[in-house]
Amino acid sequence: MPFKRTVEIGRVVMVTYGADYGKLYVISDVVDLNKALVDRPDEVRRTMNFKRMVMTDFKVDIPRLAKKAVLKKALEESDVFAKFAASTWGQKMAKREAKANLNDFERHMAAVNKMKRSAKVRRAFNKLKKSA
Repeated sequence: MPFKRTVEIGRVVMVTYGADYGKLYVISDVVDLNKALVDRPDEVRRTMNFKRMVMTDFKVDIPRLAKKAVLKKALEESDVFAKFAASTWGQKMAKREAKANLNDFERHMAAVNKMKRSAKVRRAFNKLKKSA
């Protein structure tokens, strides 16, 4: 089965390490086997190691070393960031971020609700097990 997420100009990547964790970038150019030039409309273009990013299924049609205006227009037309947010991967990242931003009381209430839900499931399971 061939790879579907190849390193190419215009490939949307997500950062998996460091201060930019979870941010989406677009590959503008491949520097060498280990690094690529990544760009984002609101940030400065820079090199990034492939070990710090993971390829997504999304690709934007841009030329090599595209200017900010071209990149911004291509991203707006393709609406890649919204498509990623709507995907299961994006939803998972949003849930993880929402869970990390809970305060102490919200974490407590989530734990209490989980215990109540587990108790209901356990009672229903034991009732079915007893009747079988």
